[in-house]
Amino acid sequence: MKHGIIFILVLVLSVSAVSAQSLRDNPDYRESLRYKQLSEEALEDGEYLKAREYAELSAEYAQKSDEYVARMLAQYRANQLLQRAVGLRGQVERSGRSRENPADFAKAVGFIEAAGELYNNGSYSQSSESSREAIALLETFGGARTVQPQESGEEPSKSGLPAAYLVRKLPGAEDCFWRIAGYPFVYGDTSAWKPLYEANKNKLPQPDNWDLMYPGMVMDIPSRPGEERSGIWVNGEIKSQVPRN
Repeated sequence: MKHGIIFILVLVLSVSAVSAQSLRDNPDYRESLRYKQLSEEALEDGEYLKAREYAELSAEYAQKSDEYVARMLAQYRANQLLQRAVGLRGQVERSGRSRENPADFAKAVGFIEAAGELYNNGSYSQSSESSREAIALLETFGGARTVQPQESGEEPSKSGLPAAYLVRKLPGAEDCFWRIAGYPFVYGDTSAWKPLYEANKNKLPQPDNWDLMYPGMVMDIPSRPGEERSGIWVNGEIKSQVPRN
């Protein structure tokens, strides 16, 4: 099993630089621009059939480019989540806490291996989901969280529960729905991230990309039965509005 995990790591690390690339600068996108230029030139020359043909080819290559970009972003997200899950697995093992709940630990390892296989098969969305399941399980083991409450100021300084959350830039990590759901003033459960996503997906730059959020964005926190929420959680305090810089 350990050899399988190492093999997964080698694979995911090989694409870790994808975020630094200009994904738009790909052959299909360049062909789309070329045909667009040809279409405009044909239109100016009165060659309308040619202009239409080139315009259709430009649209075809633009669609191929968009599909390529979406696939590369999905691959990058799956890569990040898989590395995070594998790292947490190692933390739990080294701390000896895996023996406290061997059944859940075994489930988490199973999710990681499934995520690796899905990743290798190019099923990046399913791989990301499996990695999230592993992360949610592993973070239930004490000492396995990537951000500790005392380090990040997660506990609100005022009583009550916030109705919204100001996305932060975290040292060595990033805010995301599963992490926000795990904060004690939200739901205290990383696996409860889906209601947050559904309530806020229209605010995202890419609604289908639940990992893409930026510091400064305000995420609504849907209330659960019996909860009363108001205000916005901002770096350890519940405020009535987002402070201006």
